[in-house]
Amino acid sequence: MNVYQLRKPTNAYDVINLDIMEMSKQIVKNSNKPLSDNIIQIVMNDVPKGKATLSELSPNGFECKHEPRAKKQNYDVNLYGSFLVLNEPAYECLNASLSEFGEFIDLKTNGDNLYLFNPLIFAQEDLSLTERAYLDGFEDGLKSLVFDDEDISNKLIFKSKMQSGLSLYCTDDFKKLVNDNNLTGLVFNTDLLTYF
Repeated sequence: MNVYQLRKPTNAYDVINLDIMEMSKQIVKNSNKPLSDNIIQIVMNDVPKGKATLSELSPNGFECKHEPRAKKQNYDVNLYGSFLVLNEPAYECLNASLSEFGEFIDLKTNGDNLYLFNPLIFAQEDLSLTERAYLDGFEDGLKSLVFDDEDISNKLIFKSKMQSGLSLYCTDDFKKLVNDNNLTGLVFNTDLLTYF
């Protein structure tokens, strides 16, 4: 089974203006707590690593702006950090299939129905084929990344604990689902460690 790293198309714009600081501010505003390094740390580290969920932190979703340049590109599915942002047609096509692999968060935007998908599933790396990189004797990421075939056989989309949950990966089944529904906005890269 093939595994892909999800990437943005070349020259794709960020679809929304909801960064870590803005998420943190909205979470504390809705919980009537002061903004602290702790909540920023939770959003920046614990959410990608699956230790906290956005539905717990912000049950009513988030307010954000649908960026005009991204709106013109009109992609159905947008990679946004370690999340996906789906428009209404993409949500209708994918929500039933993806709901067991993560959570959907409502985004209140300037007139458009958008949904943030936060993947919560991690796949087991094949430790016999995954190799850590070292620089001057200190761990410096990975040289290679391979997932356990048996573990990913029932997954559509997932993250890697060895990548701290910061990249999204998928199987052929997810790629087929996207292609069969003619959804735009994702590049399926066979290089699992590339940043470009």
